[in-house]
Amino acid sequence: MFRLDPAPRYRLARAPLNQAFVEVRYPVQTALATIEGVAPIQQQLGALFPYLTQQQVQQVSMLVGPAAPLAEAQVTPTWCFEDDSGWALVLSPSNAILSVGAQYGEFREFSDRFRAAMSAISNCAGVLRASRLGVRYLNIAEIPPGDEGAWQRWFRPELTGWSGTDITGESRLITSLTQTQLAAPAVGELVGPPVDVQGIIRHGVIPPNAIIPGAVATQPQRTSYLIDMDIFVEAPQPFDPDELARQLTVFHDQIDRFFYWAMTEDGRAYFGCEVGDDDNPL
Repeated sequence: MFRLDPAPRYRLARAPLNQAFVEVRYPVQTALATIEGVAPIQQQLGALFPYLTQQQVQQVSMLVGPAAPLAEAQVTPTWCFEDDSGWALVLSPSNAILSVGAQYGEFREFSDRFRAAMSAISNCAGVLRASRLGVRYLNIAEIPPGDEGAWQRWFRPELTGWSGTDITGESRLITSLTQTQLAAPAVGELVGPPVDVQGIIRHGVIPPNAIIPGAVATQPQRTSYLIDMDIFVEAPQPFDPDELARQLTVFHDQIDRFFYWAMTEDGRAYFGCEVGDDDNPL
């Protein structure tokens, strides 16, 4: 998707990552609406996610008839598997979302947990097909008080654009958001006509208390610079845990390349970037 060199293996001591999550959608599995249907998955994932809670998600649809439109509320059972380290797997009859917040350590753990979750769903619920796979990394870099232009030093001018230059003069920048959508040839064993993998990059300055949707909605308390990277494919494909995990790795690699490219040397210094090598692979 990006004509960028692979990012080196690196670690950020002060990472701006707010949350990372991967979602898989699939045809409705009615068994996953019941505790009996979820119990085998809980048993298989108990070592990774020892805690299970039930949630009720209300969905509202509009019924249009001869009279005025009516709102019909439907309650969808949702199951949340959690651990003590900030990881969560939210499971519903039609999708599964694996997420982690700032506790995110390395991609290998993210990938391993995803493969384990997909294997449990495949083995215990008999899901045969996935209809969507999406990976999203949401970064929110809070701008220190008194240094309103810090973001202009952290990220490349190709990213920050004209609002990161002195063209604004003495004006105070309140918000400046840009969204770019891309498409590239698909990867993996998809079913049906060829489709594209899509990427959406949202970035820019956001004001305090802006509500940012994600696996969990977040609300930064300070003016911040947002880099929200979302890569996904919407097409039927076999529900193969190994293939889905491979696609997760490919999508993550593209996200990783973009974020590493986006940082300037000042940004890498500010975020505490440490690059590994053969002697120190991190």
